[in-house]
Amino acid sequence: MQALKGLVAGMAILIVIAMSTIAYGLYRKSDDPDFKFFSLGGDKAPQTATQPPALPVPATQNVTTPGAAPKAFGDVMLSLPPGCTISAVSGDGVRIFMKIGPAGPDCERVIVVDAANGSLLGTLMVSP
Repeated sequence: MQALKGLVAGMAILIVIAMSTIAYGLYRKSDDPDFKFFSLGGDKAPQTATQPPALPVPATQNVTTPGAAPKAFGDVMLSLPPGCTISAVSGDGVRIFMKIGPAGPDCERVIVVDAANGSLLGTLMVSP
């Protein structure tokens, strides 16, 4: 009977320690979202089959740090064929992608512009 009481007391102590550790982890995680008790696998986890490969982003010299005001680059004129308009705009932080429409051989293209200085990086066109 004494052994059973000792076993129950020991398990109760382990439960209290485990709950304290979980509470501490939740507190630290709320303060620092990158907090981890253990670093398993290093800083970079291997890419899995469901994760697309990371595309390299070209380094530009005029990229500003987050929070800093971007430098003005003046007016940039883009020539579009007659009847074509910008149908969609998206970006990745370094480049701006402008989809030109409507669909057709004269208008269907994507213009890529450097977001830091406004220079034209290239035009992607599809041929039938």
